[in-house]
Formats: sequence, structure tokens, C-alpha cells
Amino acid sequence: MAKNKSRSSSSAVQSGQQKKSQSNKSQNNKMQNGGSKGTDKAPEKPKEVLYQIRTQRDSGVLKAYITFTYRVFHPKVTARMVLYGLLIFVPGFFVKAQALKVVLWVLGGLVVLLGLFRQYISLALTKKSDEDYRNGTEFVYEFTQNDASFFRDGELSVYSSRYKDIDAIFYDEDYYYLSLTSREFFVIPMDRFTIGDPSTFGDFMYKKCKKVCRWIPAKFSNKLRKMRSQRAIVRDQMEKKKS
Repeated sequence: MAKNKSRSSSSAVQSGQQKKSQSNKSQNNKMQNGGSKGTDKAPEKPKEVLYQIRTQRDSGVLKAYITFTYRVFHPKVTARMVLYGLLIFVPGFFVKAQALKVVLWVLGGLVVLLGLFRQYISLALTKKSDEDYRNGTEFVYEFTQNDASFFRDGELSVYSSRYKDIDAIFYDEDYYYLSLTSREFFVIPMDRFTIGDPSTFGDFMYKKCKKVCRWIPAKFSNKLRKMRSQRAIVRDQMEKKKS
């Protein structure tokens, strides 16, 4: 009987010690969990969007992109094609052979038409091959104080940290054009700003990128006005050198 009592008392002591150790472990785990929660950083506040544009790659945007590339990267191709077409077309009036006359007129006329309407031909071909145009993909461009983000159907496609990747900025009567060092190119319609004033966007980009927003007019009257202003600047510089 005494042996049984001693055994029962020792087992009770052991069970009590096990309960104390388990309670101490649980308290330590709670303290550790609480401490880790206390050291977690607070979630960053969302950055304020100063300018936001929501657009799609529709016919207007595609045509603006095509005509812009012609004006900036191939400015004299249209005039040259029209000139070459006329040089082929006009000799047809002086050739006596009827077959050669027809060939010159047809070939010259085709070259002239290609020079005048090549942007529409490119637009038709682009519509057939561009998936974003066919699917109606939505593009969202957001500009904050420190960076620019470009979204395609809600997914971040291109990220330009601190505007360092924006290589050049252009604009005309209806669009802004952003060129990135990664060879990405973005057409921004002025009438699709959902946040911010499009009239101040050029000045904002100049402050952030230190790139001059170059005016590339599309209308013929504005092209003439730009040419006159450039000539006036050249004249002023020449007069200053003479004086």
C-alpha cells in the first residue's frame, strides 16, 4: 500500500510539472508571436496618382501612331514617293509606244497613290494583325510624383522607375507620345485623361524627365506656323552674330 501511494504521488508530481512546462511554452509562443507582430512594418500608403489615362488601341490611336512615326522618323518619304511617281508618270506623255505609255502611267500613278495614302494602307494591315485592337484591350497609364506605371488589362506591363526610362516626349493637337529606352512606345489621347489636366501634362513630364516635350503638329496650318517660327529663330540668331 505504501509503495502504491508513493508511486501515485510521484506520477502526480510529474504530470503537474508537464502541465507547467506546457503552459510556459504556450506563454513563450504567445510572447514570440506578439513580438513578431509588433515588429511588422505598417503597410505602405498607396501613392497619389497625379495623372491617369484610360484608353484602348482603337482606329484613332493606331492612325495617330502610324502618322506620327511617318512625321518623326520618315518625314520626307511621302514627298519623295510623290516625286518619284511623277517622274515615272510624266514621261508617258512623250513615249510613242502605247504599251510603254500605259505601263508608265499605271506604275507612276500607283507610286503617287502609295505615297499619299500609305498611312491608310498601314492602318488596314495593322488592324488585321494587332490582337489588342481586335480584343479591345484596355490600357491604363498612371503617373505619380516619383514614377510612371503602365497597365494592360489590369496587369503591370512596363514600369519606369523615377521616370529614368522615358527617353523622349512629343505631342500634337490631340495626342502625347512617350518613347521609352526599352523601345516601348505609348500614344496618350488628350481627351481620355481621367485624372489630371492634359494641358499641364507636358510641363509635368519636363520637370520629371528633364526632356523637352517636342511639338510635332499634324495639321498643315500648324506645320506652316512651326516652320515660320523656326525661320524667325534662325534669323534672330544670325542677326545677333552679325551685331
